[in-house]
Amino acid sequence: MARRLLVEAEECLAKGDAVRSSEKLYKAAEECIKALAERLNLKEVREAEEKGRWTVTLLEKAVGKLRQVRYGR
Repeated sequence: MARRLLVEAEECLAKGDAVRSSEKLYKAAEECIKALAERLNLKEVREAEEKGRWTVTLLEKAVGKLRQVRYGR
C-alpha cells in the first residue's frame, strides 16, 4: 500500500497538486510506521486493535519506540 501511495503522490505532484501529494506522502509514512510496529510486535498495535483505529498518539508512541530500536535511544 505504501508503494502505491508513493506513486500516487508523485503523480499528484506532477499535476501540480502539492496538497494532495503531501496527503498521500503522509499516509504512506503512516502505513510504514504501522507495518514496522506490527513486525516488531509493539504494544501500540494491540492498543490500536482494541480501539479499532490508530490515533496520532499511538503513531507517535510507535515512532518513538522504532527510533529506540534503530538508534538505541
